[in-house]
Amino acid sequence: MRNKKTRRLAAVGVIGLSLAGTAVLAVSQAAVATAKTCTVVTDDGHWPAYVNGQPAGINPHTTAAIYMWHDRDGWHVRVTHKTHNKRSFGGQITTGGKLIGVKPVRLEKGDRFTVSPDKHTVTFFFKNYGWIDGLDFHTGCAPSLSFGFQSDGKTSPASRIVIGRHATHPASNPFVVNRELPPTTTTSGT
Repeated sequence: MRNKKTRRLAAVGVIGLSLAGTAVLAVSQAAVATAKTCTVVTDDGHWPAYVNGQPAGINPHTTAAIYMWHDRDGWHVRVTHKTHNKRSFGGQITTGGKLIGVKPVRLEKGDRFTVSPDKHTVTFFFKNYGWIDGLDFHTGCAPSLSFGFQSDGKTSPASRIVIGRHATHPASNPFVVNRELPPTTTTSGT
């Protein structure tokens, strides 16, 4: 009897994990198809204005959040909280393009990140003791980026995710940031 119950619970857990990843996977598969025609090696331009610029107030003594932004040096993700108690932060960033030059920022022993062999996904897990941990990266041929963040084993509330210099919050978690089309120039025949 106990083995049946254990197997049912395991099956429910696997199904739950599968459903949670379905939205990010669907977006990622569509993005892979779009990115196949791209020939740009590294292109970090033309992301929406709301992601631009570092959010103010990233301070481990006064804030508790996941911060992310884009600037001329690429994409940046930082996590922190305001006590020295251990908290864990995890996440996945996925694209149909490439995640290029993923670099750790201030990681401590036990913090880890992995870039998939195809460079479409980076997964991270940080044990944070009240300081700042993070990642920096560039994109190549990325029509969009899918983000999913967790804190202490639970999905992080969107209100604890701060994006860009104007401190925008996503509508949900996970969420997608779509690349904007570059401005076009037109010539008139007059």
